[in-house]
Amino acid sequence: MQKVKFSFISTVLTFVMVFSLSFEISAQSRSRSSSTSTFTGTKNAFFAEVLGNGLLFSVNYDLRLVNSFGARIGVGYVGSTEGDGGILTVPVMGNFLLGKNGRYFEVGAGISYISGTGEFFDNESSILGTMSFMYRRQPEDGGFMWKIGLTPFIAEGVFIPYWGGVGIGYCW
Repeated sequence: MQKVKFSFISTVLTFVMVFSLSFEISAQSRSRSSSTSTFTGTKNAFFAEVLGNGLLFSVNYDLRLVNSFGARIGVGYVGSTEGDGGILTVPVMGNFLLGKNGRYFEVGAGISYISGTGEFFDNESSILGTMSFMYRRQPEDGGFMWKIGLTPFIAEGVFIPYWGGVGIGYCW
């Protein structure tokens, strides 16, 4: 069990280091380029996502923090049909939007907190590592936005590379 925990922790730390390094390299290359490379799209988005980083369903807020780098937080809940339990999910991620003219490739990484009751989890909680590789249509002047793509998960001893998601919402 200790070996599995160490392997999981080292995998997550390696992923975080690679993601941080890519952010640093991207930031350095942007500082060398002209000042016209700033993000020109909308800075805020609110959307509902089916499957994706919230596992089954989530509502999310996404904010551009620095140029094309942004952060996202969401919440999702799915209850039992008998009313004796459910699953709460909270995805928290950082992401980049690569592209222009409202057409972007979203690349992101973060965690999803998952807590369940009843038959689902026996009152246990867990944290999963999650990523996003999505096509995102977000008009530069705001309005209806949507996205679709892969949202892989990594957990202790588990890697699910082909999990996907679809999101629709509004950006401003």
